[in-house]
Amino acid sequence: MEISEIINEYFIKPIISPEIQGYNFVNTTIFIILLIIACLIIYKILKNKITFNNDFFIALTPYILFGVNLRVIMHQIEAGKLIIEGITKTANPLELGFWFFTPGVWILTFLMVIVGLLIEGIYKKNKKIKNFNKLLIFGLIITTPIVLFNLINFNNWIAFIGTSILIILTTILVTTTIHKFTKYKILEDKLNFFIILGQAIDGIASTIAISFFNFAEQHVVSNFVINIHPALFVLIKLILGILICYSLDDYGKENPKNQNLTKFIKIIIAILGLATGLASLIKLGII
Repeated sequence: MEISEIINEYFIKPIISPEIQGYNFVNTTIFIILLIIACLIIYKILKNKITFNNDFFIALTPYILFGVNLRVIMHQIEAGKLIIEGITKTANPLELGFWFFTPGVWILTFLMVIVGLLIEGIYKKNKKIKNFNKLLIFGLIITTPIVLFNLINFNNWIAFIGTSILIILTTILVTTTIHKFTKYKILEDKLNFFIILGQAIDGIASTIAISFFNFAEQHVVSNFVINIHPALFVLIKLILGILICYSLDDYGKENPKNQNLTKFIKIIIAILGLATGLASLIKLGII
C-alpha cells in the first residue's frame, strides 16, 4: 500500500466518512507519537520561561473548554441538529470545518494558547512567569461565547447536572479517602486532584453516554475496555489516574531538580483527561 493510500485509508476517510470509526490503530498510534514529540518540544522551549504549577493549569482550563465546545458544535452539525453556513466536516485545513474537530480543533486551541502566552509576556527576556492572569483572561474572552452558544442548545439538563454531580462526588471521595486513610498524601499537590477529575470525567461521562444514550466510543483502546464492561472502564481510569499521580510524586521526591518537568507531565495528563471527558459530558446536555 502506497503512502497516499495509507493516508487516505487511515486518516482522510475516518474524518469525512460517517460510516467509518473516527479512530483506528494506525491514526491513534501516529497521533500519540506526534503528541509526545510536540510535548517534548514545548517543554524544551518553555521550561525556562514558565513555572508549571496549579495557576498555569487553571489558566489553561478555558482553552480546554474552547476546543471541547468547538468539537461539540461539530457534533451537532454531524447529527443534523445544527446548520452553520460554511462549516462542514472536511479534511482540508483551508476550509473552516477542519478546525472544529480532531486534529484541527486542537491545533487551533494550541495556537490560541500561544497567543495568550504572548499576551502574558512570555517573549520578555529573563522573565519566568509564575502567575497567569492575562493568559486566563484571554482564554475566558475567546471561550465564553462558544460555551454560551452550546448552553443555549442544552435540552437535557438532568443528564448533564446529574452526571456532573456524580463525577465531582466520585473525585472527592477517591482523593480524600486516599489522602486520609493511606500513607500517600495525594492532595498535597492540587494538580493530582485535576488528574483524578479528568479521569473521572472521561470514565463516568463516557460510560453513561454509551450505556444510556446510545453514544459510540471512537477511541480504539477505550472501546475495547467498554465492550468488556462499562464499569470496568471507569475503574481502570481511576486506578490509572492514581498510579500516575503516585509515580510522578515519587519521581519528584527522588529528583527535586525535575519538579518543573513533573508538573508539566501532570498538566498534560490532566488536560488529556478533561479534553476527552468534557466532550462526552457536554454532549449529554445536547442529546
